[in-house]
Amino acid sequence: MKPPVTTRHSSDHGMIRLRYRKRTNTLVYEQKGGNQSAVDERGVSLDSHAHALYGFVMQSAAKRVLMIGCGGGTLGTMLSRAGCMVSVVDIDKASFVVAKRYFGLPRDVKCHVGDGLMFMQKTRRKFDVVIVDAFVGEKIPDQFTGASFFAAAHRCLRSNGLVLMNVCLHKKSDRMSDKLAAGFKQTGLSVRLLDSPGAERNAVVLAGNVKGLRAPRLLVEPAVDASRISAELGEMRFRRRQAVKQERV
Repeated sequence: MKPPVTTRHSSDHGMIRLRYRKRTNTLVYEQKGGNQSAVDERGVSLDSHAHALYGFVMQSAAKRVLMIGCGGGTLGTMLSRAGCMVSVVDIDKASFVVAKRYFGLPRDVKCHVGDGLMFMQKTRRKFDVVIVDAFVGEKIPDQFTGASFFAAAHRCLRSNGLVLMNVCLHKKSDRMSDKLAAGFKQTGLSVRLLDSPGAERNAVVLAGNVKGLRAPRLLVEPAVDASRISAELGEMRFRRRQAVKQERV
């Protein structure tokens, strides 16, 4: 369903604004100053980091995927279409309403309203892949940067499982992705970092069964911006993890 050119939806966690661009037939989901999702008319993501995450899941041949953070549910939609059994956790009930109504989130995606960390700490299920793509604006909530989070993510994984975490970096010296990788490393997981060029950028932290994974390429072409996304994926590179001082959490 297409909303008006701009529409707002009330939420206890910040007003959700949808912007429909008629010329390109695309839809953008914004909340607290950050773009959470952008899709074409078929519900395919227009965000390079989403295609990077999708590419890693496809390489892992995962069947059961847990996602922390919904937004427009775009990645969950793409993974469901690819045959994955997807569960999504988000503290914002309005996100699921908007994702289903406007972004085409499939009915077979299991939606859980609640705190993502608490869900990981309490669930008895094990997942092939755990994806953390949760933000307040463009900042990762503090609860997803501490020791309790790394332990909870680890306990949700099946043997040879994979954790993927999207990170927004704001300047060249931003070491958040390195800190997160170090946190996963302390739980005994192998880690890798996929980074983008530039100052303000997205990086992906990988933990667990990371051996043999290749830098992802565009597997599902959107109706618009395919060449841009393909080029941005081509610029992403694995890099060495830099040493950082670990804070007591």
